[in-house]
Amino acid sequence: MGRRGFTLVELLIVLGVGSILLAIAVPGYGFLVNNNRLATVTNDLVTVLHLARSEAIRRGVRVTVCKTGNAGAATPACDAAAGWHEGWLVFVDAGTPGVIDTSDALLRVQEGPHADVSITANHHISRFISYLPDGRSRGMAGLGNGTFEVCVSGSRRDIVINNAGRPRLESGSC
Repeated sequence: MGRRGFTLVELLIVLGVGSILLAIAVPGYGFLVNNNRLATVTNDLVTVLHLARSEAIRRGVRVTVCKTGNAGAATPACDAAAGWHEGWLVFVDAGTPGVIDTSDALLRVQEGPHADVSITANHHISRFISYLPDGRSRGMAGLGNGTFEVCVSGSRRDIVINNAGRPRLESGSC
């Protein structure tokens, strides 16, 4: 019985076909990762908005979501200079709107998502968004509506908050 194996030509053909398939698959995988990242960040932010709204209704007090640059600190605080992509806090806001006072209870701390993610908000909710005991939202200027734009590598999802405080999603491009 003779020995069976691959010839050099057969091995080169298999390597060539494999490299072509890999070159086709890698860009598609990157798109899948970016889409997954966009969906995850959008869902995290919508979940936090729903939490703040439901806690405000349940507790009968104002509950605020604000951006922070120090989510990992022992005592995180709202930070007007930070970006939404750096992280956010949810807290019972019994004192000054949009500021964590000593009597306020911190409900959730969310560290910033992946570095490729960009989150911006329009002027009404650029620093914080509060929910009142009746579930309506309020921003800095007292207006309740606003939009968060979440972008990852050219894909965008908008979280649009109406005056009643309910968020809805829209798609777009950055």
